[in-house]
Amino acid sequence: MKKMTKKELLQRVGSVSQIGGIKDYTLNDGKGKGVRAIEVNTGVICFTVLVDRGLDIAQCFFRGEAVSWISKTGIVAPTFYEKDGKNFLRGFYGGLVTTCGLKNIGGPVGEYGLHGRAANTPAEKVSVFADWVGDDYVMRISAQMRDAAVFGENLVINRTIETKLFSDEFTLEDTVINESFADENIALCYHCNFGYPLVCEGAKILGVPEDVCDITAPIHAKEEECIGVDLEGDLITVGIDNGERTAYLTYKSDTLQDFLIWKMLGESEYVVGLEPRTTRFGGQNIVDNDKYVVLKSFEEYKTFLKFKFKENDR
Repeated sequence: MKKMTKKELLQRVGSVSQIGGIKDYTLNDGKGKGVRAIEVNTGVICFTVLVDRGLDIAQCFFRGEAVSWISKTGIVAPTFYEKDGKNFLRGFYGGLVTTCGLKNIGGPVGEYGLHGRAANTPAEKVSVFADWVGDDYVMRISAQMRDAAVFGENLVINRTIETKLFSDEFTLEDTVINESFADENIALCYHCNFGYPLVCEGAKILGVPEDVCDITAPIHAKEEECIGVDLEGDLITVGIDNGERTAYLTYKSDTLQDFLIWKMLGESEYVVGLEPRTTRFGGQNIVDNDKYVVLKSFEEYKTFLKFKFKENDR
């Protein structure tokens, strides 16, 4: 489907919803019941944004084929969130993007469970835009997530996800604001999870050293691998190429200074995570090595991610 001007497209369809657009709905079954979801369809890529799970992204398809990973838990409403220890995993559906933070990433430490609360914080002030801007049909979702406590922190994430009709890419931009009157420590990780059929035997991780780029078939009783990688550049691009299709993830390294590969090439749990983050350290190691980002009162911290997909013969 080739890109068209507004006039060219409206000569051919009565409603943009025939070929793409935004669909806002609520899940009505199981542990996902009540979760508000927004499907964004460009006609090339189609992804689902979960309003009640931190405006993170669950399923993602490129030309009808899955690129993201969904775990055995499926989508779980935040009412089932268990913060203690590693119980975060009981609601870790994976998806293309799970946000980890803001007070912890990695293993549990003190009062903070695995990967923090961000991914289980419902969004508020949700704004959905889908309309023509000149000859571009722009689709944009914006919202705010607040992590606050009486006598404690008051942290806000303002998030915007944007794409266009006919596009093979989208952007995710966050502004983290410390709205308290004291300095606050934060840590942030974007747990970007890619699955089958993009992840398959013979596929390669792009933009990383050769000794960590290989992807195998599922292995019985395989344990997870977390591999820290040093990458250079102001704008860093990594990805996964399976010979037929490629997914690219680009991010700005001024605020996401570190990167981790999560390889879980086991049976049933078959996934590669590409994780731009503020620090390679997690859990108690952040505390011990003082690797938090310190936000002063009303200071802002901006991050940028871009996802792009292509067929290798095009």
